[in-house]
Amino acid sequence: MTGDESHISPAPDENATTIVEAERRRLADLLESDIIAPLKLLLAQANAYEQTMGANPQARLAVSVLANLARQAVQQARDLEDNLYPAALETLGLEPALESLANQMIRAHGVHVRLALQRIPERLPSIVELALFRAVQDMMNRAVRHAHASQVTIQLTAAENSITLYFDDNGLPAANTVLAAAERQIASLGGTFTIHTGETFSATLQFVLNPAVELTPREMDVIQLLVAGRSNKEIAQVLEVSARTVNFHLDNIYSKLGVNSRTEAAVYALGQGWAQPPDDLLK
Repeated sequence: MTGDESHISPAPDENATTIVEAERRRLADLLESDIIAPLKLLLAQANAYEQTMGANPQARLAVSVLANLARQAVQQARDLEDNLYPAALETLGLEPALESLANQMIRAHGVHVRLALQRIPERLPSIVELALFRAVQDMMNRAVRHAHASQVTIQLTAAENSITLYFDDNGLPAANTVLAAAERQIASLGGTFTIHTGETFSATLQFVLNPAVELTPREMDVIQLLVAGRSNKEIAQVLEVSARTVNFHLDNIYSKLGVNSRTEAAVYALGQGWAQPPDDLLK
């Protein structure tokens, strides 16, 4: 593993996911500012008018109906905002985000959701949490919109070196093609997504949790630049070291991670949430 190797960029699926998630967040922000905020103002005004119309029952009823419609629209917009950008996932973690998603589906579609979520002591890498959440979101949508399911089960369990998410529903075992993107995303991070065929739908998603790897600060600099797509020569220039020193660091990194190539190292780093290097390293 010597010499200056060719550029490595994040896999196409990683690039696509980053772009899609950024667009989702942008749309969620627009939804909040351009739709939800005006609806909340309308609701506040309707509530105020309703209190002043005690002498006119018909007008009071009309305003009350409008207020209820506005309240429902706000809730629906909130649900859409959470679908686009699950804030609970970022701030609280995977389990609360799945609970929020389940409550949303119960409220919107009347489906019965059974949750059995084991609390995970430590947060998973953010990109893994996001991949699991989006996969469950896609499976829930498949269940209620395509398979006409009325019951869903979601189980999350953690073992010493793995995390497993099990999903099943009592709907039709059809329209599995809508899960293709989620399957690719899970696979790109080193996980498995197994769909079980039968009279109903079920799936098992699993990630093997590697023991924590301790990289030195310089090794972390090197792997972050590698993930950013820099060649060995460029890494050496940014860090102001020789290409030989970069090769030495890469040999140590590969050994610690148990990988044999830049691509495998990049995938590992992405799975650990190391996808974005510090800004000062990119200047």
